[in-house]
Amino acid sequence: MLGVFPAGGLAVTDTTAAVTVEQSAVTGITPGGGYGLALTSVDGAVRVVSRAARSGFLLDLSGRYGRALAATEGAMSPEDIAGTAVTRLDFVISPRTAFSFSADGLLASRLGLRATNDLTARDPFLQGRVIYTIGSRLGFSATLSPRSSARFEAGYTQAGAVAADHPDAVGLDSHAVQGSATFSWLAGRRFRLGPIVRGSYTHFEHALLDVDLTRGPADISTVSGLASATFEISRQIRGSAAFGMTVASPPTFLKDESSGVIAPDARIDARYAGRGYGVVGTYSFSYSSLGPRIGFGAQHGAGLELWTRPRGGRDFRSVIARGILRFRHGEAPLATQPRLGLPAGTPLPTGKFVTTAVAAGGSLGLPLATGILLTGGVDLELISMRFEPDPTGASAPTFRTMVTVAVSAIGSTDPMRRVPRDPDLQDQDARPAVLDDEEARAAGQKATKEEDEDSFYED
Repeated sequence: MLGVFPAGGLAVTDTTAAVTVEQSAVTGITPGGGYGLALTSVDGAVRVVSRAARSGFLLDLSGRYGRALAATEGAMSPEDIAGTAVTRLDFVISPRTAFSFSADGLLASRLGLRATNDLTARDPFLQGRVIYTIGSRLGFSATLSPRSSARFEAGYTQAGAVAADHPDAVGLDSHAVQGSATFSWLAGRRFRLGPIVRGSYTHFEHALLDVDLTRGPADISTVSGLASATFEISRQIRGSAAFGMTVASPPTFLKDESSGVIAPDARIDARYAGRGYGVVGTYSFSYSSLGPRIGFGAQHGAGLELWTRPRGGRDFRSVIARGILRFRHGEAPLATQPRLGLPAGTPLPTGKFVTTAVAAGGSLGLPLATGILLTGGVDLELISMRFEPDPTGASAPTFRTMVTVAVSAIGSTDPMRRVPRDPDLQDQDARPAVLDDEEARAAGQKATKEEDEDSFYED
C-alpha cells in the first residue's frame, strides 16, 4: 500500500475485522403514543491502518442491519440500518509541508442512529427516512518558522435521503462548500495563538420557510473570523478555545436582502488522558445549519465523553467502560405565514423554530477471550421541537431508550487490536511517524531561541 511511496518508506499495515450480533430492547414515546420492540441486528466492521515514516492511511468501514422480531402497535420503522465509511490520507511532502485528504459517509435509518452520531443528523423531521451524508476535505499545512505554522482546508458536504415514507422526501436536501485558513504562533512552550478565517456557502432544497411547514430553496453564505488559543498544561491535559463573529446572508423571507446576520461564534474544548481513563468536554455557540431540511440558526452545542478501565491486573486490564453525552439547542427564524403569491421581498411577520436534542449512552466491554468481546450498553435520546407561534400543533417531543447486549468476534493482524484499545491511542493509529517524532522533539525543546532554531533546522 503506502510502502510503494518513495518518500514514505516501507509501511506497516494492520487490518482488523469484527462481526457483532446484537439483541436490543427498544421503548419510546412519540406524538402518537408509546411503543416497544425487540430488535436483532448484525454488525460488520473493517479497519485498515497503514503507517510509514512520512505517510499514513486509514480506512474504516462499518455496517449494521437489523429487524424487529416483535413490535407493539405504533412502533417506528422496524429496520435498524446504519453504515459509515471513513478514510484519511496524510502525506509529509517535505520537512515543512504536509498534505491530507479525508472523506466520510453515513447512511442511517431513524432507528440506526446512536449517541455516538452527531446530533445534526437528528432532524426532528427524520421519521420514516433513511438519510445519507457524504463529505470530503483537503488540507495543506506549512511550517513557516520555528514558532509559526499555517493550515488551509477546503471541503464539500452533501445530505439527503435514499428512502422515505413519502416520495417527496427522497433525494438531495442540502449541499455545502467550506474553506478555512488558520495561522498558529507558538507563544510559549505549550501555548499557541492565532487567527482563524472560515467561509461557507450552503444550498438547501427543502428549507423551512414559515411556521406552516412551507418548504422551499434557500441559500446561505457565511464568513467567520475567530481568535484561537491552544494550550497543553501537560502531556495529559490539553485544550483549545476560539472566539469571534460570524456574518451570514439573511433568511430568504426578509425584505432587505442587503442586511445580514451577525452572530457570535465560540468554541471550547478540554481533554485529559491519564493511565486508565480519559475525559473530553466540548462547548460551542454558532450560527450554523440546524439540519439539512431546516436551515440556519443560532445553536448551542455541548458534549462530554469519557472512558475508563475499572480495574487493573491481568484479568481485568482489557475491560473498558465508556460514556457519552451530547446536547444541542437551536433556534431558526421563520415567517409566520406563507407568501401566497406576494411579490418577492415583501416583509412578513417573523416567528421561530426551536429544537432541542439530547443523546446519552454508556457501554461496558468485557473480553471473554482474546478476540471475543461481550458488551452491554444503553442508549437514550430526547428530541423536542416547537414553533412560535404554533398554528400546526406539530410541536411534540419524542423519547427513546435502547438496551443492548452484543457479542463480537474480532480478528486482526496485530494481536493487540483483538481487545479494546484506549480511544486516544485509536485516534493516533494512522499518523505518520515523523509527526510523532516532531511532537516528541518539540516537547523536549530548550527554552532559548537559539536552541529552538537549531532544532528546527537540524534535519
